[in-house]
Amino acid sequence: MKKVILIISSLLASCFVSAASLVVAALDGTTQVYDMASVSKLDFTSSGNLSVVKSDGTADVKSLSVTRKVVFSAENVATSAAESSVGSLKVYPNPAKYEITVEGAEGDVFLFASNGNLVSTTKAEAKTVVNLSALADGVYVLRCGNGAARIIKTK
Repeated sequence: MKKVILIISSLLASCFVSAASLVVAALDGTTQVYDMASVSKLDFTSSGNLSVVKSDGTADVKSLSVTRKVVFSAENVATSAAESSVGSLKVYPNPAKYEITVEGAEGDVFLFASNGNLVSTTKAEAKTVVNLSALADGVYVLRCGNGAARIIKTK
């Protein structure tokens, strides 16, 4: 077990250096996003826990048995702006409670959950409105054509 944890830790260390955000998704559908500037240490304990130690000295401890996914992102998800723009693709508001508006989309607009499952498909229009009200809070990826944007759904 220790050998596996050491291998995983060394692989994650290379991601840790260049990442802007750490996203920890639980099996119950909740997602915790950390700005990497506020994370001082990431530790896998011998008791089967993931410990995220923040620069203020506090730690969030998550059981690995209920952790679905740990993702390092080059984008700063924790401090996302009210509007995301990738190339000609414009998505707002972000974070969103009920719906988002997508401008510059061509073809279909696909919305994926953080686990990679497709949760919504919408035909693109000049201004495409995607309803988020039935979705759980968390981080989603919107794709259309060659563009993509990270969407945060909140309460």
